[in-house]
Amino acid sequence: MIRLLALLVGLLTLCAHPTSSWGGAKYEESLKQLADGVTEGAAKAKKHRLAFLDFTDGKGESTPMGQFLAEELGTQIMVAGELTAVDRTLAYATLKKFHVDHIDSAHAKAVQQAANAIHADLFVDGVILDTPDGLQITVRLISPSNAQPIRAIRGMLPKTGPLNAFLKKEEAAQPVVHIESSKEAPTPVGLGTYRNEYYEMVVRSIELQANRVKMDLTVENLSRRDVKLLCHLQETLLTDEQGTAWHQGIGDNREGLCTRGLELSPRRKERAVLTFTGSPKTVATQFTLHVREMLPRRDASFVIDGLKATSSSEPTQTTP
Repeated sequence: MIRLLALLVGLLTLCAHPTSSWGGAKYEESLKQLADGVTEGAAKAKKHRLAFLDFTDGKGESTPMGQFLAEELGTQIMVAGELTAVDRTLAYATLKKFHVDHIDSAHAKAVQQAANAIHADLFVDGVILDTPDGLQITVRLISPSNAQPIRAIRGMLPKTGPLNAFLKKEEAAQPVVHIESSKEAPTPVGLGTYRNEYYEMVVRSIELQANRVKMDLTVENLSRRDVKLLCHLQETLLTDEQGTAWHQGIGDNREGLCTRGLELSPRRKERAVLTFTGSPKTVATQFTLHVREMLPRRDASFVIDGLKATSSSEPTQTTP
């Protein structure tokens, strides 16, 4: 009889809090399985000190949920006591110091220097994919020596427990961001514009001086993270209406986009100047800008055409 009463009390307790208790327990269990996979992978690689980076969505963007999960996973691993984790604020500050905005082979030397500075054996990042069955998390262990993944661990987290609050915020924010911003976004003022998910480039003016062209432009960071814009010097050029190419010389562009690059904090806008040289016999008034990126997108190319130049004797129309 006593056993029957105890069973009934247990069933009533479960019915009183079915979603929160079960969802929280399932989340903790799934997070622990993911942490165990990371611990096992690090142990096999004989690495002990990990630097966790923000997890990103499928587009490579950091989100509040991604930051939360990176912190959660790092804490779970530290609680187990087998590995240590670098403070994430210190890790990001050090990467920024060495001009690393994302970890890949193009930054291999700087990544190694940053890892040495914080004594990190591995970097850990992750990608979150929303599926009907839950949030699929793919965690990568990245070697600082070559900035390449050495192991990947995949797990599934339920859309319950602490993650439920993040999902509700994202669902509520989406209609406002996508509908209103597209209707009210101001049209940039300038000779020509190019825009992608990371930044917006606006050509403000082009001044023609004999066989040299001075281009004044602005670049604004549209993303939620620090962005560094860098281009190929010889493959970022102008072509005029006759099809003649005007190239950049390193002597005129030592501080330019294609030699030092331009680093921007989120929503920050800065000015840049590019200088191109053509043949003294060339007569040109209209140009097309060809840009080939190194960062933030590797080997991406785009053009801005219909750029009308003014001569140095003509007044240059500046825009605020």
